[in-house]
Amino acid sequence: MGLSDLNLRVLVPYLPMLGWGALRTLEVSVLAIVLSFPLGLVGALMRIADNRVARAIAAGYVETVRNIPLLVVLYILFLVLPLYGLPINALTAGVLALAVNSTAFTVEIFRGGFAAVPQAQHEAARALGLRPILVMALVVVPQVFRIVLPTLGNQIVSVVLGSAQASIIGVSELTYQTQSIGSSTFRYFELFTIAALFYIACAQAISLLWRVLTGRAAHAPLGT
Repeated sequence: MGLSDLNLRVLVPYLPMLGWGALRTLEVSVLAIVLSFPLGLVGALMRIADNRVARAIAAGYVETVRNIPLLVVLYILFLVLPLYGLPINALTAGVLALAVNSTAFTVEIFRGGFAAVPQAQHEAARALGLRPILVMALVVVPQVFRIVLPTLGNQIVSVVLGSAQASIIGVSELTYQTQSIGSSTFRYFELFTIAALFYIACAQAISLLWRVLTGRAAHAPLGT
């Protein structure tokens, strides 16, 4: 089948299904991001903490999860946990797997942000009499967010694209709907063309929106 055989009109009756699949893709992605970004910040704080146990736990989590394929995490949550009396539905498993995976990478993103804040900022804040927790909350963390904003945008794109793997366990997102419709119409070329265009549009829209949101903040001087 080539471009001359492309016939999108045959898919018009299935557009509602594709639309719902696209919405479910965005739902799964947003939920995973809402979970993983705060957890990533907490994990980064643990990685730079003075407490050895906290550092070891955070480092162990990051190194373990980053070296396990997302698909394996999906299978563990959806197929293995029920064997031990912890059944969860496909949507929950999909969101949690994406969040678990994204958190590991987000921890390192935030850790890099903390490392980029000049030590003079810490010293100046302490010289003003601020307690360590206030130094972190009022001085360091705001600068960290400014530093990591562009990279967080890339992570959001990765989560959206990774959500397609949730179709393996039956999450009815766009890729799942594409496969389901394709099995009855055999118009895989048109279907996966539409799916690809959706993911491209999402990635470009996120990148554009993120550039607008970050603006000059991500490149503002941090001080010395």
